[in-house]
Amino acid sequence: MSKQHITSVDQSKINDLKESYDDFLYVSKPFSNTCITSLMAKALIYGLDPVPVEDARVLELGSSCGGNIIPQALYNPTTTFTGIDLSPTQVKHGNELIESMGLKNITLLEKDIMDIDDSFGTFDYIIVHGIWSWVPDVVKDKILNICSRNLSDRGIAYVSYNTYPGWKRLEQLRDIMLYSEKHAPSDSLQERTIYTKNVLKLISETMKLDERSQQISDYKIKNINRVLQSNDYYVGHEYLEAINDPVYVSEFIERAQEQGCAYIGDETLNRSFITWLDSNVENNIRTLARDNFIDKEQYYDYVYDTQFRMALLTKCSNEDKISHDERVEKKVLDTLYFNNALDEEPGVPPEWTNVMHISIQELMDTKRPFNVADIMKHIEKHHPDSEIDTDAMYRRLFHLAIVGHINTYTKKYDQLPFEENKTYIPEHFINYVSTLVEKGGYQYMCLGNMYNQIDFSVNEGLSYIMKLMAKPISRKELIDTMNENLTIERTKADGTKQIVSSEQYLNESIAHIQSLGYFAK
Repeated sequence: MSKQHITSVDQSKINDLKESYDDFLYVSKPFSNTCITSLMAKALIYGLDPVPVEDARVLELGSSCGGNIIPQALYNPTTTFTGIDLSPTQVKHGNELIESMGLKNITLLEKDIMDIDDSFGTFDYIIVHGIWSWVPDVVKDKILNICSRNLSDRGIAYVSYNTYPGWKRLEQLRDIMLYSEKHAPSDSLQERTIYTKNVLKLISETMKLDERSQQISDYKIKNINRVLQSNDYYVGHEYLEAINDPVYVSEFIERAQEQGCAYIGDETLNRSFITWLDSNVENNIRTLARDNFIDKEQYYDYVYDTQFRMALLTKCSNEDKISHDERVEKKVLDTLYFNNALDEEPGVPPEWTNVMHISIQELMDTKRPFNVADIMKHIEKHHPDSEIDTDAMYRRLFHLAIVGHINTYTKKYDQLPFEENKTYIPEHFINYVSTLVEKGGYQYMCLGNMYNQIDFSVNEGLSYIMKLMAKPISRKELIDTMNENLTIERTKADGTKQIVSSEQYLNESIAHIQSLGYFAK
């Protein structure tokens, strides 16, 4: 699809989007769902043969300042990342941060999605997060066309979008905000956002004054509260942009197929695999779907009021390879690493007796990645008298992956412990952290770990400690230097101040650095 297919109305909307993102900067975040090692794992589970992460070329459409792909470029130095965005301001900021970090495997380009053609090349992974629902139809189709024509033969594309029926509830809030913004004091998106959030707050408070209204609109009050608790830049671009077009999953799949894509399934497995559901629920959905995988997902959304989806797509030539029967081969699970996805206190429920379940939970509690071989070793070491039921192990792992209790990856990153006079922190990690916390990078993006999860707790203190570890060093040297140059003060719950000892702060910092995988030997 070429540029001349854009109508003047569509071009006007694109120009408005460009201006709004320039005027009201969106803090660029890493999204764990787009982690390349995770996307590769999901593609394997669905029966495909994606390109290994180490050799991959990755394209992100709508990359903003690069906050979603910069952490991935940091941890995957042999992978090539390209981001394009319509906003020159955000691309400029992103490239300045990339230069400061010293990253050589990532490029951000100011480019219109409509200008991408075959000459732009092919990519093994294409990421489109938070874009598709907010652009004109002609751009929506172009995005899907890129996910076909610019995808390599084994390529995987990720496209997120708002979906019905769940978004019909949120659409009420958008309608209220769009109606009320005519009284906003300025045309600025930021000021309109603040004004319309206050309108929602007043409406919520009014609903609570009337018992009948509160009973009828309880769900609306909860949705309003979620909007009020969200950042202004998210609310402004989500609810006040000229375009926000949710679609049903069946409609999205049809549009993707028209542009030459094959639908793999949802990145969140429990929206495409229904075997985890209560057997009666599963049977009813299967009866409604009549063995059609598209209908199965559509009826799932009707039942569970889905409002957001993350589609995985590939070239139509790979359609016969996609497994829609909710089965996965054991050899696929053998290649994967698993990590706890739950934010819960560690511990095995005392009533558990199944050794396989207990062992997997004990490995999950370590908050470290593990694989099938690790489970076998754990049972042999900690439960030596137990017989290993490998079929039960595979079933348990697959179930936990489907329901989202564990994340799946194709790569295990080093998380080496600190060793005196042996370990050190490579320059690229030090530059990454110092650029964000000391050189103003945090105003444009968040820090991400090896799994593209946001880490909000990295600060100037940790950056200082990391610089001391640029070369192998002893614990005593570290503490002596900290005693001379660093004072850590914290505010306790009662409001009083507390001085943290250098030794305590060093121990906390070492544990944090290890979890980020920054140590090398």
